[in-house]
Amino acid sequence: MSAPWIDISYPIVNGVPQWPGDPPIRMSRLKEIGPDSLAQVTKLEWLSHFMTHVDAPAHFIAGGASIDELGLDHWSGDAVVVEVDGDLIEERHVPNQCEGLCVLFKTRNFELFQYSSFQENYVYVSGPAARLLAARKAKLVGVDYMSVDRYGDDQVPAHYALLGAGITILENIDLRTIAPGNYELVAFPLKIVDCDGSPVRAALRSR
Repeated sequence: MSAPWIDISYPIVNGVPQWPGDPPIRMSRLKEIGPDSLAQVTKLEWLSHFMTHVDAPAHFIAGGASIDELGLDHWSGDAVVVEVDGDLIEERHVPNQCEGLCVLFKTRNFELFQYSSFQENYVYVSGPAARLLAARKAKLVGVDYMSVDRYGDDQVPAHYALLGAGITILENIDLRTIAPGNYELVAFPLKIVDCDGSPVRAALRSR
């Protein structure tokens, strides 16, 4: 019997922390079941990059593939969770063997979700580590806060190194209860035509 799936997605609700400058998430009830409506319908207003979400190459690479152009295998498969000490994901944290793997980094970032606002001091992927992940042909790279790059770094070296190599990115995953080790990952995006990112329901199960 297969191991159970473990949800590593953060819930989507009004008031969740957003990237600075992004409009807030808005969810409102358009219809309620009652005398005037047979159904309940919710109106959703959000960007393509918020809470647990994926980045397609089109997010930073001119002419890069969009969400709908990538097959489901880009967002799923064998995964390894790597626990990171310190405040930076460095080359020493990159697995020696990660070709074709979804590499997910577990850091102290889970502590930041006790705050109701965006926190700038999150752990991110260094440029050299991102380039090493690309050289070792990882399939997907996941992190447990809002960006693989340092806040305020307009060079976005991790995004360019990963997306430029065709490696998809999974951001804002909840790894608080996940032990380091080998898993199976699913993180399927919505099939939004010509779009650069999408919220996902991401899940792991033990191998």
